[in-house]
Amino acid sequence: MNVKFILQRVMYTLFMFIFIITFNFILFRLMPGDPLSIVAKQSRSTPEGRAALERMYGLDKPIGEQYLDYVKSMATFDFGTSFNYREPVAGIIWDKAKNSLILAAFAVPLGIILGLTGGSMAAAAHGKFKDAFMTSSSMVIYAVPSFWLAMIFLLYFGVKWRLVPINGMVTAGVDFKTWGAYLKDLAWHLVIPAISYALAIFGGYFLIMRSSMIDVFTEDFVLTARAKGLTPKQVIRRHVVPNALLPVTTMVVTSLALMFTGAFSIEVLFSWPGMGRLMVDSVSRQDYPVMQATNYLIAVVIIVTNLLVDILYSYLDPRVRIQ
Repeated sequence: MNVKFILQRVMYTLFMFIFIITFNFILFRLMPGDPLSIVAKQSRSTPEGRAALERMYGLDKPIGEQYLDYVKSMATFDFGTSFNYREPVAGIIWDKAKNSLILAAFAVPLGIILGLTGGSMAAAAHGKFKDAFMTSSSMVIYAVPSFWLAMIFLLYFGVKWRLVPINGMVTAGVDFKTWGAYLKDLAWHLVIPAISYALAIFGGYFLIMRSSMIDVFTEDFVLTARAKGLTPKQVIRRHVVPNALLPVTTMVVTSLALMFTGAFSIEVLFSWPGMGRLMVDSVSRQDYPVMQATNYLIAVVIIVTNLLVDILYSYLDPRVRIQ
């Protein structure tokens, strides 16, 4: 393992943290509107009450002091209190993140497995009708916006045919007597959102796996394996697929790391109470503490994931650290 390469990536990661924190701080203070006015109006606050709100959220301090407080709070994951919920932001995010994880735990592995398997099958039949049909179909799915696909499923399976529930995680107002009844209802609500989510990421994995395998097929070691008398299936399983998976590593790790962040359009359409829905609601309600916290956490996950992927990639492929 190249220590110099790792140190370079760590320093770059620290720089990105500072940049993201600063950008996040400036962005939300340049946005139009005054969220405190909304909070004060909801609580029918007097001018004295508004001043108390400004002190509570630290908005009465000079901008430099606000920035230092913000850096400290982000570094310690103390995100303050939500304007809208009047609760600690960390607790709100944890509750919503668990719901997003439930959805993603089924959808993301399903989309990855279908995409990698389909891409492998298409690459193995490169140049044939099977490849053309599968690739064309996956490109259509990849090009279709995820919210449009989800709307079609919602319209037909939920509204027209009434085969599945159309919103929420569980049936509202039902007092479940057993865990089994609760899990059954949850699974029933999970079917269409999970399929929509899986298809939204399926196309990308299909296309990159197919392209990667086709490139590997032209390598000399594959020709050598064929010359040794290995069957096509043995060549693919032992030599082509393991080497083709290297470019896919980044996508897989990033998808798994971002499972808690939710899928915006799908969670909104199906009223799934996850992180995606929380972020959309926080924007519409100008809930700055929630917006700042969610943006920051997503950035942290992406930056740390990229660092881990770079280190993993340099271990799997020495050419990366040489470059």
